[in-house]
Amino acid sequence: MRHNHLYLFVIALTISCADTKVPQAPNAGIIQTDSGGVVGYQHGLEHSRFIVGTNGRAVSEFGFIKVVGTEGTFAVDAANGAVIAIPNARSAEQQRAVWYTLGADRHNQQVLAYFVAAGIPQDQIGGVHATTSLYASGGADDSSAAQPKIAAWQSILQRVTNGVPVIDSVVWARMNEQGKVISEWVYWPPISGKTIGEARRLRAMLSQESERAAFLSRLPRDLPPGEVVIRHSSATVSEPFEVFASYDVVERKTARDLKSSSDANGMTLGVSVVRHFDVEGNERKLPQERRSPSGDFPAEKRPPPRTGAVP
Repeated sequence: MRHNHLYLFVIALTISCADTKVPQAPNAGIIQTDSGGVVGYQHGLEHSRFIVGTNGRAVSEFGFIKVVGTEGTFAVDAANGAVIAIPNARSAEQQRAVWYTLGADRHNQQVLAYFVAAGIPQDQIGGVHATTSLYASGGADDSSAAQPKIAAWQSILQRVTNGVPVIDSVVWARMNEQGKVISEWVYWPPISGKTIGEARRLRAMLSQESERAAFLSRLPRDLPPGEVVIRHSSATVSEPFEVFASYDVVERKTARDLKSSSDANGMTLGVSVVRHFDVEGNERKLPQERRSPSGDFPAEKRPPPRTGAVP
């Protein structure tokens, strides 16, 4: 009986260990797609220069597969493969007042070279631009305004395919002066052949006056000019992936919840809304745009289709 109890204990312990095993993150590299499509890229720690530090341990929590070290955490979204890598609050790099002093152009060059070497197809990179992180310091009794200084740069890659921007793909990194990565975010999914075909059709349609007029006649009235782009589910979405070619229009709207369209100083208040129309002229919403608990903003009913050319 004692031996039987021992066997049962060992079996239970084995099952428990199996249940708590951290799942394997997807392999880094090119993500293949269908015929006529555009490949994506899966980032991974094996292709990264992110500073994890020592004592790295694998953890699975909150939908992420993580490697947590003394300096930072490298996390892969188990649902869509998006990578978010951030330093720990008390890491050596995080405690520096200034992380990078070589300028935005040099930072852009280093980040671009880094991601191309990691595996992002260079022909899908339409450009790179930098944003800044600022810092300022001063004593509690110092009444003068502290002058902010640049502490770091974040270089952001812009994705294009066949000259069409892919708006929702995200790749950026923040580096130190030794070329190590302090923080990064990578989400570069594959684009289907169907979507590439839709983008080509939209661009061809809008380049012909009669077809352009017919297409625009199916849209709501008085929209400003738009642009052909490719839209897809964002890195924050875990639902089934969606992607489509879109005619994107930026429309300025008065906020519906305000009693007046002007504030006390007489300034007009409003919001800019990006509206998406597919190749058939139907308005579409991305998964991340369908999450509002209060419904669409701004609320507006679509008018019936019109016939005839647009002046």
